[in-house]
Amino acid sequence: MNRVVKYLSVILKWRRLIFWNALTLTVIAVVVSFILPHRYTATAQLLPPSDEGDIFGLTSLLGGGAGGSLSKLRSGLMGASTGSDLMIGILSSRTVMGHVAEGCSIANYYGIRKPSPEKSVRQLKDMTKFAAADDGIVRISVEAKTRELAARVANTYVAELDSFLRYSNISRGRNMRVFIEKRLAQIDTSLAVAGESLRAFQEIHKVASVEDETKAAIDAYAKMRSELSLQEAEYEAARSGASDDNPYVDNLRRQIAATRNELRKLEWGSGTSGFGVGFGVSFQHLPAVAAEFARKYLDFKIQQEAYATLYQQYEYAKILEARDAPTLTVLDYAVPPERRSSPRRAIIVGVVFLFSLAAGTVFAFVAEYFWFVKAARPEEYQGWRGLAGELSAVIRFRRARRRRP
Repeated sequence: MNRVVKYLSVILKWRRLIFWNALTLTVIAVVVSFILPHRYTATAQLLPPSDEGDIFGLTSLLGGGAGGSLSKLRSGLMGASTGSDLMIGILSSRTVMGHVAEGCSIANYYGIRKPSPEKSVRQLKDMTKFAAADDGIVRISVEAKTRELAARVANTYVAELDSFLRYSNISRGRNMRVFIEKRLAQIDTSLAVAGESLRAFQEIHKVASVEDETKAAIDAYAKMRSELSLQEAEYEAARSGASDDNPYVDNLRRQIAATRNELRKLEWGSGTSGFGVGFGVSFQHLPAVAAEFARKYLDFKIQQEAYATLYQQYEYAKILEARDAPTLTVLDYAVPPERRSSPRRAIIVGVVFLFSLAAGTVFAFVAEYFWFVKAARPEEYQGWRGLAGELSAVIRFRRARRRRP
């Protein structure tokens, strides 16, 4: 007999069992799907930061430069993640979730026994899903037992994220301002002293300027020294907000070492001794008056370049500290959903129906096989019965052990 015919004959033979099994389980699934509590999902969408790495949103105020430098400091302290990843990391933090759970009274809504912040946060985690699309848009999806609660929780996430970033702007700007303010005061004093010394030397010795080659080398050296001052400022600010093994802090440390090495090359020039000014020119090979003037001019240019660079950072830090505007761009606020997100009755009923149909068919073929073995191969059938008896004995033994005190 053809295999297909055999299979069809088995199904027809057991058709009543298959039918009633599928019908019974499907009816149960329908009833359960109506009993299950409704859940509603509300979604809020946030646009990613407009500038790369500038989740705190102020680099554009200064068009790069100082803003770009501090922007790198912010993003570096948090790793090489994208703005969307940073936003999701902040949203899923215990601090933000704790504020959301408390603000939305999660413990009261879900009747948590012996409520605590930890239990409320766990419940909130079960309700919430964060995702970043390929275009960088961050989606906050909240599933709750009421429409209004779902929308309220999602929008509270948005408000808490904005509050956190705004406070971070202000506190970070304050820390940067205080640190750079001290450094500027030191440089301002040094600049005044260096300028007065240079002016007095020019008046006494009637020196107007230095040679072009020496001046070019001094300007290059002074610029590099100002870059070193900025790197050191960034390094100290980074260390105040991260550990020494942070990748960005470690990278700044290596940059400072490399800059100092380049400065040493300029200081020594290509000679074997003495303080050089680059391009193979050594101060000891210059006339005494020219050498002394070059040194004073170098000191003045170093202080001047460092002051100009740090002053840009200082102005940026003051803007960062003073700004109290919203830091987020909200594409869509969450609104109470019109339809429930679960239970999905059609999916539940469809899956249970297919499963019950398959289970009934498998049972029919297994039963048919044992009927055949019982009639055609009694020895094999007895082996199966013995195996079934052993399994039953093991189950009874385990039950007996569980009942013992």
